[in-house]
Amino acid sequence: MNIVIIGPGKDPKRFGSYFSNKATEDGHTVHKFSYRIVPELSEPELIQKEFSEFLADKGQIDLLLYNCIGGFYPGMPSEYISGHKVKFEEWHTGIMINAAMPHMFSVIALEHMNDKSGIVFMTSSASYLINRNNYLELAGYFGTKGAMNQLARSLAEYNDKNAMVSIFAPHIPYENEEEAQVVMQSLYEKATNLTRYDSGKIIEFYPPFAKPTYFKNDGRYEIK
Repeated sequence: MNIVIIGPGKDPKRFGSYFSNKATEDGHTVHKFSYRIVPELSEPELIQKEFSEFLADKGQIDLLLYNCIGGFYPGMPSEYISGHKVKFEEWHTGIMINAAMPHMFSVIALEHMNDKSGIVFMTSSASYLINRNNYLELAGYFGTKGAMNQLARSLAEYNDKNAMVSIFAPHIPYENEEEAQVVMQSLYEKATNLTRYDSGKIIEFYPPFAKPTYFKNDGRYEIK
């Protein structure tokens, strides 16, 4: 496969590097692209141009994996009380990282794709499960990840190359190296073996076995 990963990272024990290393070991070609939005230095329009040029000589893209993380505002209880001064630029950062930038990377990558290609976004189950009792302070992160979910669903429905677009919602327990590796391996295997059934769906990967589990609109789950 000819794979592009956005946000590969450098820690071999984290998913981005694990995925890149494993794919390379298995004989896939892996192209790594990292970015950071810096006002007046590295604006989104410049990153867009750089990415387009980056793909110019890469041939057909079989898989685009968007593995960036960010957008943690608001993310503290003190940011929901009366008198809090809302940080509009922080909100902007979250929506850029979790929606606008993956949108841009996807439509550029589609120029190099066909109906056997795939796009994978990394989300969180808390972005679509609001009736919970944990991490309630992370509205910014989970909220903008929710925008990512909607983006993926629309891309799956309307992209003109009929590429497969899937949303992965893992829990990777990095504090437990053995279980983390099981989850990351399951993520890797599914990403490199997408099927038409996976397109437009949210797929969860939870320890200890990390068997791909499809979240259904009625709140139920399906294991295939």
